Amino acid sequence: MANSNELYEFPRPTLAKVVNIGGLGVEHKDAKPLKEKFKKIAETGKGLIVMSFGSVVRTEWMPENWKVAILKAFARFPDYQFVVRYVMDDLEGRLPPNVHTFSWLPQNDLLLHPNTKAFISHGGYNSLQEAINSGVPLITIALFADQFKNSKIASKHGFAVNIKKGEFSEKTLYAAVKEVLENDKYSRNVKRLSLMVQKKPVSPAHLLIKWTEFVAEFKTLDNLVPAGTKLNVIQYYSIDVIAALLSIILIVVFVVYKTVKFIVLRCCCRPRKTKLA
Repeated sequence: MANSNELYEFPRPTLAKVVNIGGLGVEHKDAKPLKEKFKKIAETGKGLIVMSFGSVVRTEWMPENWKVAILKAFARFPDYQFVVRYVMDDLEGRLPPNVHTFSWLPQNDLLLHPNTKAFISHGGYNSLQEAINSGVPLITIALFADQFKNSKIASKHGFAVNIKKGEFSEKTLYAAVKEVLENDKYSRNVKRLSLMVQKKPVSPAHLLIKWTEFVAEFKTLDNLVPAGTKLNVIQYYSIDVIAALLSIILIVVFVVYKTVKFIVLRCCCRPRKTKLA
């Protein structure tokens, strides 16, 4: 089973034995009511913007110039509230009134709140799926690994603004947030995709349960194993085909060499005619 979903993943060839269960655990039914402190923030002002870089990327390890850029950019949207996952307390005293930091966020619950307008993320796959399932536009700052691909998935479907990490600044972040808030195409695109995921004929949870029961009953599914797994080394790497092609190429090169050599010798090495006295 693969944590993937064919409705938004890049098209790719897969085998019949691969079952896509992407989006499992982030459906609307999994959302819980916000606790009072988060609820109050979410319902203040024109809207809520969530910023989280997941559990692997520590926001507090950002360069100081990034932290300053983020605070300055957010301060330029006084009518919107920003909640940021940030563990350390070194920003205390510097936070604008509309910026709130927490060491932990109920991310999925916040994204599913009707007043949430955007999600600023590093582009992790779980964050991508949560944004899609909740119908919230993305602003991505990909840092490494699959985050670049995930960011391209989001922009391909028209619900994300991607900021290159080498170009990150107050100016680029402000422009990205402004674009998402003022251009409703991002919201429309992600809400349409979210609805498609919700109305998918067979849900990820149903696939997981039924395929688990199926495998438990039949133990092995040899009929789904591709023939390629039973090939020997020569067949698997097409060594016989490569050898045949190389042989043909070598023969052609040899024939061309001999032909050119024959022509050169005939033209350049003709015996000179001697004059009779």
